[in-house]
Amino acid sequence: MISNKVIMIDYAHKNEKLNQAHFELFREKFLSIQKKYEVKIDELSILKEMAESMKSIDLTDPDLVWRRQLDCLIKYKNLSGAVFYLFKDFQHKGKKYISSSFDMGTNYSFLKDSNLLKKITHGKKNILIENLDDWEDCFKLEGSLYALPVVSGEEFHGALILFNDKRRGFKKEDRFFYSIVRDHLMNTITFRRFYSDKINEEKHIFQLSRFFSKNVVKTILKSGNPKLGGEKKRACVVFADLEGFTSLSEKTTAEEVVEVLNYFYSSMIPIVFKNRGTLDKLMGDCVMAVFGAPIDDERCSFQAVTAVLQMFEAFNLFKNNLGGRYRHLKMSVGINTGDLIAGFLGSENHMNYTVIGDAVNSAQRLQSLANGNQIYMSGRVFNDIETDIDHFENIQSINPLGKLKLKGKKQVLNVYRIIPEIC
Repeated sequence: MISNKVIMIDYAHKNEKLNQAHFELFREKFLSIQKKYEVKIDELSILKEMAESMKSIDLTDPDLVWRRQLDCLIKYKNLSGAVFYLFKDFQHKGKKYISSSFDMGTNYSFLKDSNLLKKITHGKKNILIENLDDWEDCFKLEGSLYALPVVSGEEFHGALILFNDKRRGFKKEDRFFYSIVRDHLMNTITFRRFYSDKINEEKHIFQLSRFFSKNVVKTILKSGNPKLGGEKKRACVVFADLEGFTSLSEKTTAEEVVEVLNYFYSSMIPIVFKNRGTLDKLMGDCVMAVFGAPIDDERCSFQAVTAVLQMFEAFNLFKNNLGGRYRHLKMSVGINTGDLIAGFLGSENHMNYTVIGDAVNSAQRLQSLANGNQIYMSGRVFNDIETDIDHFENIQSINPLGKLKLKGKKQVLNVYRIIPEIC
């Protein structure tokens, strides 16, 4: 007969073995969970480093951000190579291939004309090749390949193609991670496009702010970025020349001449913008402005005359602020309204807004006829403002000069002279 003591010992042994089995099972599951956790931490670290690489965006080397992200994948995922195919680069408007390899010696240029790329482009589905020996385009590569299309909705942007030097080197859990990487690349494309658009917008704002007021700049950009070309406009052109400046420059230092000019321009340009005008150019000691371009303005002549009268008030203040040494300076102005061609001339990177035509030449000829502190305007300008004369400030008198022949012109022009009260 078996004693109770023997039964208890046997039960204890069985219970100990059962506890040991439970412990081993728990230990195995714990280590598995820990390993998966560590893998996820590593993957998050990779994604973080790839995201950090976006800070290296450099418009002078637009491929740098892509190379760094591919290098990051190869480094941490033990890949033998990685290729990023950009179907349409928004900056260069063409296809682009960026590649990186572990040994830095593998050339993946054969992918450009491969059937694999054609399948990805048309099918827009992931492609897994477990053994490159079975691939007709392998070009003696060994291992496995995993390719993912980079898409946004139905739009195809490119492909991420990864190489592993081992057969069946892309496990299911890794393939899920690479789909996240693919989404990250899509986000990078979107971000770079946004970044580039903002840079271009800032460049255009800076470029346009030389000619237009802030409100006009906003209006221009709403209709798209400025483009080279011209269009016919009816506008009013103003030439305001600083008389006595040549003799001043002969008696003063170059630094003082520049200071006077900058002070003069700083007084005149805001008045042009305030009255919806466009600064066409600064020519030595002369300001050229146009009203009614690029934005049409039926009251362009009124705005131009208003601006000129305010410019004379500012000119008087300008001379007072600089002291008695500049009291001899005077300003002569020519104003003409008519049809002209207005638009951006130059190149895509260096554009200047200007107006050309007979109306412009006549305005300049009128300015050359005017004496110091006088305003010469054409009959067309006078006809436009005749009903508004009582609304102007700083007018002493308007005198008709009759029909005058301008230098270099065959036809005569009906001319009026404005003499400002404050000049």
